[in-house]
Amino acid sequence: GRILAKNIPSGMGRYIAELAALANNNDEVAVKILHENADAQSEYNFRSEIDIMKRIGYHERLVNMLACVTLSEPILLICEYCINGDLLKFMRKRRNFMLENPDETAENKIITVEKQLMFAIQIAYGLEYLASQGFIHRDIAARNILVDHQESCKIGDFGLARAIDEEHQTYQANGGKLPLMWMSPEAIDKYEFSTASDVWSFGVILFEIVTLGGSLYSGWPAAELLPRLKRGERMERPDNCSLILYGLMLKCWSVKPSDRPTFTDLRKELGSLLEDIDEHGYYLKLNAQACYYVLESN
Repeated sequence: GRILAKNIPSGMGRYIAELAALANNNDEVAVKILHENADAQSEYNFRSEIDIMKRIGYHERLVNMLACVTLSEPILLICEYCINGDLLKFMRKRRNFMLENPDETAENKIITVEKQLMFAIQIAYGLEYLASQGFIHRDIAARNILVDHQESCKIGDFGLARAIDEEHQTYQANGGKLPLMWMSPEAIDKYEFSTASDVWSFGVILFEIVTLGGSLYSGWPAAELLPRLKRGERMERPDNCSLILYGLMLKCWSVKPSDRPTFTDLRKELGSLLEDIDEHGYYLKLNAQACYYVLESN
Protein backbone atom coordinates (compact mmCIF):
# COMPACT_ATOMS: atom_id res chain seq x y z
CA GLY A 1 0.00 0.00 0.00
CA ARG A 2 0.91 3.66 -0.16
CA ILE A 3 3.09 5.19 2.57
CA LEU A 4 2.78 8.93 3.16
CA ALA A 5 5.79 10.31 5.02
CA LYS A 6 5.14 12.81 7.78
CA ASN A 7 7.68 15.49 8.55
CA ILE A 8 8.46 13.97 11.94
CA PRO A 9 11.93 12.41 11.87
CA SER A 10 12.21 10.18 14.95
CA GLY A 11 15.89 9.46 14.53
CA MET A 12 18.77 9.97 12.14
CA GLY A 13 21.84 7.82 11.88
CA ARG A 14 24.82 8.39 9.66
CA TYR A 15 23.49 6.16 6.90
CA ILE A 16 19.92 5.33 7.93
CA ALA A 17 17.06 7.79 8.39
CA GLU A 18 14.08 6.96 10.59
CA LEU A 19 10.76 8.72 10.31
CA ALA A 20 7.12 8.35 11.23
CA ALA A 21 4.67 7.87 8.36
CA LEU A 22 1.05 7.10 7.59
CA ALA A 23 0.09 3.89 5.81
CA ASN A 24 -2.85 3.93 3.41
CA ASN A 25 -5.16 2.70 6.21
CA ASN A 26 -4.14 5.79 8.26
CA ASP A 27 -2.14 3.71 10.76
CA GLU A 28 1.12 5.30 11.87
CA VAL A 29 4.20 3.27 11.00
CA ALA A 30 7.95 3.72 11.43
CA VAL A 31 10.09 3.74 8.29
CA LYS A 32 13.86 3.22 8.17
CA ILE A 33 15.49 4.29 4.90
CA LEU A 34 19.03 3.56 3.74
CA HIS A 35 20.77 6.76 2.59
CA GLU A 36 21.99 7.01 -0.99
CA ASN A 37 25.56 7.55 0.22
CA ALA A 38 25.58 4.58 2.61
CA ASP A 39 28.75 2.50 2.51
CA ALA A 40 28.77 -1.22 1.72
CA GLN A 41 29.01 -2.24 5.39
CA SER A 42 25.98 -0.14 6.34
CA GLU A 43 23.96 -1.64 3.50
CA TYR A 44 25.02 -5.15 4.55
CA ASN A 45 24.05 -4.46 8.18
CA PHE A 46 20.68 -3.01 7.16
CA ARG A 47 19.90 -5.96 4.89
CA SER A 48 20.94 -8.31 7.72
CA GLU A 49 18.56 -6.53 10.11
CA ILE A 50 15.69 -6.94 7.63
CA ASP A 51 16.54 -10.62 7.11
CA ILE A 52 16.68 -11.25 10.87
CA MET A 53 13.31 -9.56 11.41
CA LYS A 54 11.75 -11.73 8.69
CA ARG A 55 13.08 -14.86 10.36
CA ILE A 56 12.17 -13.90 13.92
CA GLY A 57 8.45 -13.68 13.18
CA TYR A 58 5.73 -11.88 15.09
CA HIS A 59 5.59 -11.36 18.85
CA GLU A 60 3.62 -8.78 20.83
CA ARG A 61 6.68 -7.67 22.82
CA LEU A 62 8.80 -6.99 19.73
CA VAL A 63 8.68 -4.05 17.34
CA ASN A 64 7.40 -6.08 14.40
CA MET A 65 8.24 -5.63 10.73
CA LEU A 66 5.21 -4.80 8.59
CA ALA A 67 6.87 -4.62 5.17
CA CYS A 68 10.21 -4.05 3.46
CA VAL A 69 11.70 -3.06 0.10
CA THR A 70 15.00 -4.72 -0.77
CA LEU A 71 14.89 -5.32 -4.55
CA SER A 72 14.82 -1.64 -5.54
CA GLU A 73 16.17 1.58 -4.09
CA PRO A 74 15.83 3.12 -1.61
CA ILE A 75 15.92 0.09 0.69
CA LEU A 76 13.11 0.45 3.24
CA LEU A 77 12.10 -1.25 6.48
CA ILE A 78 8.57 -0.51 7.69
CA CYS A 79 7.78 -1.37 11.31
CA GLU A 80 5.22 -0.75 14.02
CA TYR A 81 5.34 2.80 15.34
CA CYS A 82 5.63 3.37 19.09
CA ILE A 83 4.35 6.84 19.86
CA ASN A 84 6.11 7.24 23.23
CA GLY A 85 9.59 6.78 21.79
CA ASP A 86 12.42 4.92 23.47
CA LEU A 87 12.29 3.78 27.09
CA LEU A 88 15.41 5.69 28.17
CA LYS A 89 14.04 9.10 27.17
CA PHE A 90 10.56 8.15 28.40
CA MET A 91 11.88 7.30 31.89
CA ARG A 92 14.19 10.32 32.13
CA LYS A 93 11.38 12.69 31.19
CA ARG A 94 9.08 11.16 33.83
CA ARG A 95 11.89 11.13 36.40
CA ASN A 96 12.63 14.82 35.93
CA PHE A 97 8.92 15.57 36.37
CA MET A 98 8.80 13.42 39.52
CA LEU A 99 11.81 15.19 41.04
CA GLU A 100 10.09 18.53 40.46
CA ASN A 101 6.67 17.26 41.62
CA PRO A 102 7.37 14.72 44.41
CA ASP A 103 3.73 14.54 45.58
CA GLU A 104 2.24 13.80 42.14
CA THR A 105 0.29 10.52 41.99
CA ALA A 106 -1.34 10.68 38.52
CA GLU A 107 -0.11 7.51 36.83
CA ASN A 108 0.02 9.08 33.38
CA LYS A 109 2.66 11.50 34.68
CA ILE A 110 4.84 9.32 36.91
CA ILE A 111 6.37 5.84 37.00
CA THR A 112 5.40 3.55 39.87
CA VAL A 113 7.13 0.42 41.15
CA GLU A 114 4.37 -1.59 39.47
CA LYS A 115 5.10 0.12 36.14
CA GLN A 116 8.83 -0.59 36.51
CA LEU A 117 8.18 -4.28 37.09
CA MET A 118 5.76 -4.38 34.15
CA PHE A 119 8.45 -2.90 31.90
CA ALA A 120 10.92 -5.55 33.08
CA ILE A 121 8.45 -8.41 32.61
CA GLN A 122 7.50 -7.26 29.11
CA ILE A 123 11.15 -7.05 28.05
CA ALA A 124 11.92 -10.47 29.58
CA TYR A 125 8.93 -11.93 27.72
CA GLY A 126 10.21 -10.61 24.39
CA LEU A 127 13.73 -11.88 25.05
CA GLU A 128 12.35 -15.25 26.14
CA TYR A 129 10.68 -15.50 22.72
CA LEU A 130 13.86 -14.44 20.87
CA ALA A 131 15.87 -17.10 22.72
CA SER A 132 13.24 -19.76 21.95
CA GLN A 133 13.63 -18.96 18.24
CA GLY A 134 17.43 -19.30 18.36
CA PHE A 135 18.31 -15.59 18.24
CA ILE A 136 20.32 -13.23 20.41
CA HIS A 137 19.81 -9.46 20.40
CA ARG A 138 23.30 -8.27 21.52
CA ASP A 139 22.14 -4.68 22.09
CA ILE A 140 19.65 -4.86 24.96
CA ALA A 141 19.52 -1.37 26.46
CA ALA A 142 16.76 1.05 27.44
CA ARG A 143 17.49 3.17 24.35
CA ASN A 144 16.52 0.20 22.16
CA ILE A 145 13.23 -0.54 23.93
CA LEU A 146 10.24 1.36 22.52
CA VAL A 147 7.12 2.42 24.42
CA ASP A 148 3.75 2.16 22.68
CA HIS A 149 0.50 4.09 23.17
CA GLN A 150 -0.42 1.86 26.14
CA GLU A 151 2.95 2.58 27.79
CA SER A 152 3.99 -1.02 27.19
CA CYS A 153 7.49 -2.03 26.11
CA LYS A 154 8.53 -3.55 22.80
CA ILE A 155 12.07 -4.64 21.93
CA GLY A 156 13.45 -2.81 18.90
CA ASP A 157 16.66 -2.26 16.93
CA PHE A 158 17.71 -5.66 15.63
CA GLY A 159 20.79 -4.29 13.87
CA LEU A 160 23.15 -6.42 16.00
CA ALA A 161 20.81 -9.43 16.39
CA ARG A 162 22.15 -12.78 15.17
CA ALA A 163 21.15 -16.43 14.97
CA ILE A 164 23.22 -18.55 17.34
CA ASP A 165 25.15 -21.69 16.50
CA GLU A 166 22.80 -24.58 17.31
CA GLU A 167 25.56 -26.87 18.55
CA HIS A 168 27.46 -24.41 20.76
CA GLN A 169 24.62 -21.95 21.46
CA THR A 170 26.97 -19.02 20.84
CA TYR A 171 27.79 -16.39 18.22
CA GLN A 172 31.41 -15.41 17.66
CA ALA A 173 31.76 -11.77 16.59
CA ASN A 174 34.74 -10.15 14.91
CA GLY A 175 34.78 -6.90 16.84
CA GLY A 176 33.15 -3.74 15.53
CA LYS A 177 31.25 -1.04 17.37
CA LEU A 178 29.60 -2.65 20.39
CA PRO A 179 27.79 -1.29 23.52
CA LEU A 180 30.45 -2.01 26.17
CA MET A 181 28.57 -0.95 29.31
CA TRP A 182 25.75 -3.41 28.58
CA MET A 183 28.06 -6.28 27.65
CA SER A 184 29.11 -9.33 29.65
CA PRO A 185 32.79 -9.96 30.46
CA GLU A 186 33.07 -12.78 27.90
CA ALA A 187 31.51 -10.56 25.23
CA ILE A 188 33.92 -7.69 25.97
CA ASP A 189 36.95 -9.96 26.32
CA LYS A 190 36.37 -12.60 23.62
CA TYR A 191 33.51 -11.20 21.47
CA GLU A 192 31.56 -14.31 22.53
CA PHE A 193 27.79 -13.81 22.61
CA SER A 194 24.97 -16.10 23.72
CA THR A 195 21.54 -15.97 25.31
CA ALA A 196 23.45 -15.77 28.60
CA SER A 197 25.19 -12.57 27.45
CA ASP A 198 21.74 -11.14 26.64
CA VAL A 199 20.77 -12.07 30.22
CA TRP A 200 23.73 -10.02 31.51
CA SER A 201 22.49 -7.06 29.43
CA PHE A 202 19.01 -7.57 30.87
CA GLY A 203 20.51 -7.14 34.35
CA VAL A 204 21.89 -3.79 33.19
CA ILE A 205 18.51 -2.74 31.80
CA LEU A 206 16.97 -3.63 35.19
CA PHE A 207 19.39 -1.10 36.70
CA GLU A 208 18.30 1.46 34.09
CA ILE A 209 14.64 0.82 34.91
CA VAL A 210 15.11 1.06 38.68
CA THR A 211 17.06 4.33 38.35
CA LEU A 212 14.65 5.68 35.68
CA GLY A 213 17.44 6.03 33.15
CA GLY A 214 20.34 6.68 35.50
CA SER A 215 23.98 6.59 34.41
CA LEU A 216 25.80 3.25 34.48
CA TYR A 217 29.03 2.42 36.32
CA SER A 218 29.18 5.94 37.77
CA GLY A 219 32.79 6.81 38.57
CA TRP A 220 34.24 3.81 36.71
CA PRO A 221 36.81 4.79 34.04
CA ALA A 222 36.09 2.95 30.77
CA ALA A 223 39.51 1.29 30.79
CA GLU A 224 38.77 -0.26 34.20
CA LEU A 225 35.38 -1.74 33.28
CA LEU A 226 36.52 -5.23 32.26
CA PRO A 227 39.21 -5.67 34.97
CA ARG A 228 36.78 -4.60 37.69
CA LEU A 229 34.01 -6.86 36.39
CA LYS A 230 36.47 -9.77 36.30
CA ARG A 231 37.37 -9.04 39.94
CA GLY A 232 33.71 -9.42 40.82
CA GLU A 233 32.88 -5.74 41.29
CA ARG A 234 29.35 -4.71 40.34
CA MET A 235 27.19 -1.59 40.35
CA GLU A 236 25.85 -0.93 43.85
CA ARG A 237 22.20 -1.39 44.78
CA PRO A 238 20.29 1.77 43.82
CA ASP A 239 17.75 3.61 45.95
CA ASN A 240 14.22 2.21 45.53
CA CYS A 241 15.62 -1.21 44.63
CA SER A 242 14.55 -4.10 46.83
CA LEU A 243 17.11 -6.66 47.96
CA ILE A 244 15.25 -9.30 45.96
CA LEU A 245 15.34 -7.28 42.73
CA TYR A 246 19.01 -6.42 43.25
CA GLY A 247 19.63 -10.11 43.84
CA LEU A 248 18.12 -10.79 40.41
CA MET A 249 20.51 -8.25 38.87
CA LEU A 250 23.45 -9.95 40.56
CA LYS A 251 22.32 -13.34 39.23
CA CYS A 252 22.24 -11.85 35.72
CA TRP A 253 25.78 -10.56 36.35
CA SER A 254 27.25 -13.94 37.33
CA VAL A 255 30.75 -14.31 35.86
CA LYS A 256 30.03 -17.79 34.49
CA PRO A 257 27.39 -17.66 31.73
CA SER A 258 26.00 -21.02 32.86
CA ASP A 259 25.24 -19.56 36.32
CA ARG A 260 22.92 -16.88 34.92
CA PRO A 261 19.14 -17.42 34.99
CA THR A 262 17.06 -17.99 31.87
CA PHE A 263 14.58 -15.40 30.64
CA THR A 264 11.79 -17.77 31.66
CA ASP A 265 13.18 -17.81 35.22
CA LEU A 266 13.48 -14.03 35.23
CA ARG A 267 9.97 -13.46 33.91
CA LYS A 268 8.51 -15.73 36.59
CA GLU A 269 10.52 -14.18 39.44
CA LEU A 270 9.61 -10.66 38.32
CA GLY A 271 5.98 -11.76 38.14
CA SER A 272 6.17 -12.91 41.76
CA LEU A 273 7.59 -9.53 42.78
CA LEU A 274 4.74 -7.80 40.95
CA GLU A 275 2.17 -9.86 42.86
CA ASP A 276 3.78 -8.93 46.18
CA ILE A 277 3.66 -5.13 45.81
CA ASP A 278 1.72 -3.44 48.59
CA GLU A 279 0.40 0.12 48.77
CA HIS A 280 3.35 1.26 50.90
CA GLY A 281 5.86 0.27 48.24
CA TYR A 282 3.86 1.44 45.24
CA TYR A 283 5.19 4.98 44.78
CA LEU A 284 8.84 5.88 44.25
CA LYS A 285 10.62 8.40 46.46
CA LEU A 286 13.52 9.81 44.46
CA ASN A 287 16.79 11.07 45.92
CA ALA A 288 17.99 13.87 43.65
CA GLN A 289 21.53 13.54 45.08
CA ALA A 290 22.01 9.94 43.88
CA CYS A 291 25.11 9.77 41.67
CA TYR A 292 23.33 7.87 38.88
CA TYR A 293 20.53 10.39 38.34
CA VAL A 294 21.32 12.22 35.14
CA LEU A 295 19.21 15.34 35.19
CA GLU A 296 19.38 16.43 31.56
CA SER A 297 16.05 16.50 29.77
CA ASN A 298 16.92 14.06 26.97
